[in-house]
Amino acid sequence: MKRLANILGYGSDHKSNAMLFSMQLVVASFPLVEHINSWAIIIMTLVFFFTVNRSNFSFDFKNRKIAIYFILYFVILLIGLSYTANKIIGLNDLILKLSFIIFPFTLLFNKRIDQHFLRGVVRVFYYTLFFVSIFILFGAWINMQNAGEIDLPEALSYFTYEKLAGNLGIQPIYLSMYMVFSFFAVIWDFFIDPKIGLTKSGKWMARIWAFHFYMMVILLSSRMELLVLLFISFLGLAYYQGKVLKHWTSAIFKILVLGSATIFLLGLFPVNKARYEEMVDMKKDYTQTQWGGRSIRVHKWLNTLELISEHPILGTGVGDMQEELQAVYKRNHFDLAYNYRFNPHNQYLQTWAATGILGLLCLLGIFFLSFKYAIDSKNALYMALVLLLFLSMISESMLERQKGLVFFSFFLLFFGGYYFNHKERTPLPK
Repeated sequence: MKRLANILGYGSDHKSNAMLFSMQLVVASFPLVEHINSWAIIIMTLVFFFTVNRSNFSFDFKNRKIAIYFILYFVILLIGLSYTANKIIGLNDLILKLSFIIFPFTLLFNKRIDQHFLRGVVRVFYYTLFFVSIFILFGAWINMQNAGEIDLPEALSYFTYEKLAGNLGIQPIYLSMYMVFSFFAVIWDFFIDPKIGLTKSGKWMARIWAFHFYMMVILLSSRMELLVLLFISFLGLAYYQGKVLKHWTSAIFKILVLGSATIFLLGLFPVNKARYEEMVDMKKDYTQTQWGGRSIRVHKWLNTLELISEHPILGTGVGDMQEELQAVYKRNHFDLAYNYRFNPHNQYLQTWAATGILGLLCLLGIFFLSFKYAIDSKNALYMALVLLLFLSMISESMLERQKGLVFFSFFLLFFGGYYFNHKERTPLPK
């Protein structure tokens, strides 16, 4: 038990242990139903309030500038509520984004977050995702068995995309994003910056874990998340193997092997194969009667840009964006998007359309500072996290769903809090 406690980051200070446990509750509840995650956030906030060392606590906005961008983003949403017609929708959006106000104080200014917290929270996250993945695979097996006599392609479809993620009631893109982060977390924790001595068998077990998360990304078939995983992996291999170790031949070989293995594995599952073939098929474009997945997104973006051109400075207001976009869809006879009330599927366009240019600049400022902190900290997992979130928002409105919003705000501010505490070498409060 003592070794397990050490692995999970627990020590002798009870207040620190309580704070760490509450943070682990938050990350462990990411894949679960949203009200469980909301209660975990409330518990973490209360624990912070009752355990914080007030004599050592300060609002250091001057040095921790990223807090200003998070809070300002929320303030811009609040101002937008004053000129939006749909007050209820706008108010619900503000409630959803309360973490932009709560997390800067409970995470970025939290003096307790140290190396033990960092390892403990990250480990609980990927442990949780491992058990979640086993659960949904088992659910897929049960569903396949209950389907009766079916052919192989239909049987395999239970293990891919929406049918697989549906066993947990979560959209594939969010679960896939969690799996990508878990993949990089295992690589970082065991190979890039290991803090626990590993035997030869232990290293092989870590490789199996990493491969497991890689395969889950393949099965979940979120195209953007798989591309992000490959992009960051290729970038990391080129930098470390090529530039640092000067083994460019090895770097290129590993990149080719990873890319080829991915293409081969995608081809084994008919649903995945069809989705990726559609993505690269340049002939399958928009007509009045046919849509492809890539074409749908492009036209969502074009329609959103048209809306932005009508409200470029202040935006539509936090509650009116979707209704205004619906009007553009209807005007342009984009019936599919109109009927399904599609959002822009691009967070940068969504933010610009709803909050105007200032909201967009705040969001970009958060990424700019996060990437700066990640580079300064020389923390590979922090860098991977920032790139993962930045790229994922190109094809998804991540901040419009709790499962994307809380992941974004929690981990960016958690890593930011660790970075500043480590940089300032502030001792843990007793």
